[in-house]
Amino acid sequence: MGISLEKIEKEAPQLIDLAKKADISLKKANLTHHRAKVALCLDISGSMSSLYSSGKIQQFAERILALGCQFDDDGAINIFLFGANSHEAGDMNLKNFQNFISSLQQRYPLEGGTYYGKAIKTIRNFYFPGTAQEPATGMFGGLFGGGKKPQKEAIAASQPIYVMFVTDGASMDQQVTAEQITRASYEPIFWQFMAIGSGNFEFLESLDNLQDRYIDNADFFSVKDPLAFSDDKLYDKLMTEYPNWLKMAQSKGLLIG
Repeated sequence: MGISLEKIEKEAPQLIDLAKKADISLKKANLTHHRAKVALCLDISGSMSSLYSSGKIQQFAERILALGCQFDDDGAINIFLFGANSHEAGDMNLKNFQNFISSLQQRYPLEGGTYYGKAIKTIRNFYFPGTAQEPATGMFGGLFGGGKKPQKEAIAASQPIYVMFVTDGASMDQQVTAEQITRASYEPIFWQFMAIGSGNFEFLESLDNLQDRYIDNADFFSVKDPLAFSDDKLYDKLMTEYPNWLKMAQSKGLLIG
């Protein structure tokens, strides 16, 4: 169970309304006492500039932090960034959230490029070190290829990870991305992709329908604006596929205890 509403109201009163709305959505999904770690992965490619400068990414991050507080009693979410490269950017929490995104921009300027696969690798290695490394293939390992990659063994954990993945552009490493999501299906990580804008997100949507996965580990939706949905609708949207994924993850041995 996450942090009590009373504690949130005392330590971060600006988040209490969001936390209450997240709590309502979790109750509707029968996840009142559910525990999970929440991560927010943000696109920092150049085209995201106006979304950062307008404060919309800060507001969206606060919404995800409120959800994280309902899922985990540490009052924090892990932040990851990606553009041309990927970055572990520390934790956003009840004490530092108010200016978190603006301080983040000072440390991580916007980059030219959009590489989903790099970010997914970073996140997988953060929670399960070594799992995102490419397996050896063929007689001489990965040097010459010529062999089928061995099936990955399922990884079990007592708590799942919910990753909110936000982008406004197409990936420049689509094959790597698809491979990473496929291999991540053997891990207790759920990937919620949200596309911003009116671009072509056909590939991003296709990640929700990849073949040869251990279980369906991803969901996708698109919005014109990161604040297009009301708080209530956003939290309901974020729980569309996650409850069913939890059941599958438990039945397949990805979640124990």
